[in-house]
Amino acid sequence: MGTSPSLLDENKSNYIREQVDEKFKKFAPIYRKQYSLAYLSQIRDELEQRKEERTQFLKQRAPPESGRVMYEEFVRYFDDGRKWKERYIVMRACNVLECHESYKAYVKGAPPIHRLMPTGGTILTTEEKYMEMIDQACPCTNNVQEDFAPPVADMPGEYPVYLRLPYRRDSYFCFRDENSQAEFISVLSDCIRHQNKDFLKKKTCEVKAFLKAFQLYRQENGQYESWDMLIGSDVRGLANLFMEDLMPYLEKELQPCMKSKRADKRRVWFATVEAAYFLLQEHLMQRLTALKEECKDMVKEQEARMRSDMDQIISSRTFLESKLRAMVAEPAKKYCTEQVQPYLPAVLEEVMGPISLGFTEARDLSEGMMEQLCQDFEDADQREELQKALFKMSKANLQSCYDKVSGLADHIQELQQTFNYCIKGLANSTEIDLKQLMENLEYTFELLVRKALEDPSINLTMAMQKASNRVLKQFDYDSSTVRKKILQEALINITLPSIKKHLAPSFKEELPKFEQYIFADYSDFINVENVYEDIIHQILEKDISMVVKEAASLKKFNLLTESRYNFSVSSLSSSPPGSAPSSPGHLNTSPSLRMPMPPSPLLGNGMTANKSVTVHSLKSESSTLSQALPVMGKIGDGENKTLLEESSDDGFATAETSTSITSAETKPELITTTIATDVVPTPVIMVTEGTESAGTSSSPKGDAATFSDFAIATRAISPICMKTSGSGGDPAETEDNSKPAVSSDDPAQIKALIRDESTYPIAVCLSIEDAEAGDIYKEVTDKQVLDLPEKASETQSSPHLEEETRPLGCVKEIRDLVTEVIEVEEVLPTCKDNGEKGQMFEEPEAIV
Repeated sequence: MGTSPSLLDENKSNYIREQVDEKFKKFAPIYRKQYSLAYLSQIRDELEQRKEERTQFLKQRAPPESGRVMYEEFVRYFDDGRKWKERYIVMRACNVLECHESYKAYVKGAPPIHRLMPTGGTILTTEEKYMEMIDQACPCTNNVQEDFAPPVADMPGEYPVYLRLPYRRDSYFCFRDENSQAEFISVLSDCIRHQNKDFLKKKTCEVKAFLKAFQLYRQENGQYESWDMLIGSDVRGLANLFMEDLMPYLEKELQPCMKSKRADKRRVWFATVEAAYFLLQEHLMQRLTALKEECKDMVKEQEARMRSDMDQIISSRTFLESKLRAMVAEPAKKYCTEQVQPYLPAVLEEVMGPISLGFTEARDLSEGMMEQLCQDFEDADQREELQKALFKMSKANLQSCYDKVSGLADHIQELQQTFNYCIKGLANSTEIDLKQLMENLEYTFELLVRKALEDPSINLTMAMQKASNRVLKQFDYDSSTVRKKILQEALINITLPSIKKHLAPSFKEELPKFEQYIFADYSDFINVENVYEDIIHQILEKDISMVVKEAASLKKFNLLTESRYNFSVSSLSSSPPGSAPSSPGHLNTSPSLRMPMPPSPLLGNGMTANKSVTVHSLKSESSTLSQALPVMGKIGDGENKTLLEESSDDGFATAETSTSITSAETKPELITTTIATDVVPTPVIMVTEGTESAGTSSSPKGDAATFSDFAIATRAISPICMKTSGSGGDPAETEDNSKPAVSSDDPAQIKALIRDESTYPIAVCLSIEDAEAGDIYKEVTDKQVLDLPEKASETQSSPHLEEETRPLGCVKEIRDLVTEVIEVEEVLPTCKDNGEKGQMFEEPEAIV
């Protein structure tokens, strides 16, 4: 734009400072309160040990150092003298563009002649579109094509790049070929996205406090809708907000002072706006820095009370929330039902359509590049060439993917009239997440290939193909996770402002009255407006979650249902080193298929079909798994819920070994399967014997015939790991069932049993064959059979047992305190492919 002097004199500068001070006085108290709340939340997370878990499968590369060079090249640059000169352009990982006078000066370490932070920048490649934006930004002249942009006739190439920056002078570059232009635009676009969003995504107290204070400050002025100029740092975001109010003043003051020539008017206008913007930022920087230091000192004084009174603060906030919810919930739900819910499916379709197209394009691009690598490198001796190819893959141009995502602007246009939502921020955030996911895929693939290269006996092509299949499956899961998160946040950001705006007239004046419900000592840590907005957010979030889950259940946009059992995490059992501790790859399980445990038919009525309880896995024609579990006596019809169903949310069934599948007619085989269960009452396995033993049963009333049509004697086997040899009695005694049973009334025998139990881990490692034949597995050889009533789970209600006092050290008393780890044998059925892409994450064979 040139170096035209601005018309910003001392009077105008003083006016700008006064306006900043006046607005900042309103902003500072809000920020101060939000800073205390953000710091309190941080301490609560620390005390409750709440951490954000990484749920993605792909390995993430460590972020590059801020000084790392991402792009460097000789570029034609239009300088302040309005002449094209060749400059050495460098863009670093800190997302700053440096313009050096020459390569020699850059090597010597000389400072750049121009350093540009492209926050909020817009890239254009044609003069027509650029001048259209200039006409909209300059109030002095409209629809006049004059010598303002660089003249096309003097350009040293056919491929220009116009960088339009808000409230600052623009920059112009020129390239001789299309590839150089595309590479420059790709890197510069990434710099703009990160400059816009990186600071605002930080989880520090300063950023959280600023974002909430910024939102509340705008709401006080009646501005509830999203705003696309909240970009960059906190200083730049506030400067953009205050500049909106200053622009009418500048336009009024500068209009009479401008020269008659239109091109000069534009230059003077933009130069003056830039000077005012820099002055405003400088003054804001001083004020905001002082405010942050004040807040840091404040929370240091408050920290001791926050930690000591955390429970009381939470209780006080909960009490306030209950009062507010009673007033707010009904009208908020009514508005959501009538004005938000009907639009949610349409908004989901409009938002997720372009986003999913972008991620699908990225997947196809990655798959093509990996397939090409598998074809080009079949020999491990091509190690250096392969490394170069992998590096080139990490620098892939994702512009085609971004173009799909940018379609959001067209799809959301109709819905913008309903919710007044700006889509630019969503597009930037989505493109950042997409690029990060692509980098994760490339890095995970590179690690797997490197691992394969370490073993010369491995077929490189096959290893690369397996690595490709593996990372694509992981990409599918991670893509679904990321897109659902993007979708949920987008739906909230689109619809929440309309709810708050609708409810504001009814509740804005009522909210201060609720201050009386906050205990005076905790008024610094609880804010009524925060609690009010949290209630509305929770109500809306329920509706949005239902819509997202429904879309996932209908397989829309390849969204996977959130079930922790319908995919295998075994692929990460050999994940690359450095994965996050919460990553599924660090689960202490073997690399085998995980699946939900089916209910055991043994617990349907407390007894089996025949006269024995058999611990086995029954493979029927329908591939149904039948598992025998420790049983607490006979379970009634209303208690037909298995232990596995009760703990299905907390454990996986993990097949440790594989054996031949047994049919219903053959003798069941023993397959060890570990099932983690919650603390359960004393589990006992009911062993049925022949009618000749019925007389020894300790069933209530002594009537063994009440168990079933058969005269069955029930005995409980202590759920401990039985010895197979070495100690105890003669094995022959156990085979013949000649060892006497332990009486529950004999203290000596109970103590002996306790001594035996303390020798072995508390786990079931036995199986009981057909008790009809009197044949019990030899693992039971050295254990006694303890007589218990039929309904052991109902001992508390039995009249003759309720009054009895358990002896000190009673076995049942000890078992009631034990968390059982039950090992049951099972045969896992072959998983049938249902044809749904990404639904089963069964990993391919290990590469090495």
